[in-house]
Amino acid sequence: MIMHSASLTVSKEIVRLRLYALCLAGDMAGLFIAFLAANWLVVGAFWGEPGKPHGLVMFAMVAPLYAILAVQGGAYGINTLDRVRRGIFRALLALAQAALLMLLIVYLGKIAEQLSRLTFLTGLLLGAATLALVRLAVARLAVRVLGDVPHLTAVIMDGVEIATETGAHMDVIQADSANLHPERHDADMAARLAAAVGMAERVIVACPLERMDDWSAALKSLSARGEIVVPELLRFAPARVDEFDGQPTIIVAGGPLQFRDRLIKRLFDIIVATIATIALSPILIGAALAVKLTSPGPILFRQPRIGKDARPFSIYKFRSMRTEVSDHKAATLTKRDDDRVTRVGAFLRKTSIDELPQLFNVLNGDMSIVGPRPHAAAAKAGDSLYWEVDARYWERHCIKPGMTGLAQVRGHRGATDHHQDLIDRLGSDLEYVSDWSIWRDLRIIVATLGVLVHHKAY
Repeated sequence: MIMHSASLTVSKEIVRLRLYALCLAGDMAGLFIAFLAANWLVVGAFWGEPGKPHGLVMFAMVAPLYAILAVQGGAYGINTLDRVRRGIFRALLALAQAALLMLLIVYLGKIAEQLSRLTFLTGLLLGAATLALVRLAVARLAVRVLGDVPHLTAVIMDGVEIATETGAHMDVIQADSANLHPERHDADMAARLAAAVGMAERVIVACPLERMDDWSAALKSLSARGEIVVPELLRFAPARVDEFDGQPTIIVAGGPLQFRDRLIKRLFDIIVATIATIALSPILIGAALAVKLTSPGPILFRQPRIGKDARPFSIYKFRSMRTEVSDHKAATLTKRDDDRVTRVGAFLRKTSIDELPQLFNVLNGDMSIVGPRPHAAAAKAGDSLYWEVDARYWERHCIKPGMTGLAQVRGHRGATDHHQDLIDRLGSDLEYVSDWSIWRDLRIIVATLGVLVHHKAY
């Protein structure tokens, strides 16, 4: 436990000012060097060529636009020390917006012919790299450059222990050791609380239910954002807070994705599935021929699965079993060295090629590229149906099932011989449902390439 003294040498406001100034100066210097380097790389001279706006002119146009957009978009701030990736993303987004605005100005000003397009593109790419490097450097050298950086998060444990990942800017405080007693609504208690949390931006309290009212009153004396951990709400997860007629409500259902998110995800699915179908058509055709020529029966295997809103749909797979023993209800999960699987089918399953026809499920709208894997209604973990193992099971059906998912890239796949096998993948599914983003979908797709061939495929 690290305790703050009441007299910090550097206030939060001073650190903010230093951080803004440091990042802004670093960004401007980085963009300046980037466009200067672009001149040298494209035309062989730092100052450009006569008759055309060289990189320095481009820098003079982009830099002020970028600075305004970066400040507005949250690319600067004390939280970028803890969330470096988010700071980099917001800086790159601001740079892209500034570039588009500059192009609009160039077009309306009819000076496009005087613009070296290659110099502009080269400067943008180099500038993007320097913006990322500035944030990485500031996060690494924060204490040395900025002074005593205050901890951003303070977690107070008051009779309830929660698992936390300690970080460079987080304190864990035991209420008893710090002499924090929220039921004492006096000046001494307020002063001790302020001294304990120091200049934290966010204060989180883990306490019993009967002490929440006292902590709620105590936290209101701080300028920081105060939060109370409510483990009882886990049964309602993924939950959000709203209000109705002035009264607070907890949203326990309604889907994790807003309309805009669903639209983005659907467009993403169509684009990826179309490109993948075209690119993988030789493999699709080869697998189809192999199935047809090596065993009698249909090429595709159709099986009812539970989809979005728990509605059934038919999933497509290359047939990997002999027709007469195919399990259309998935009452018996495939085992290692299963004698029902054909020789070609074993190869298709081991390499995940048998799953490729699900691209057509995606194009039909039954599935998504990324999401919880669809299960058959009769599937079991051990001797229990999936929903008998964990009451949260149905929460994973609020979005479309996917060809791949967070559980799969974490290794939670294959047979569910034990209850824990289902619980492990369910935890990842619910995490994905409650924290979806298009960028996470992209990361999962990339991670999937590394687990196409796996030891649990049989």
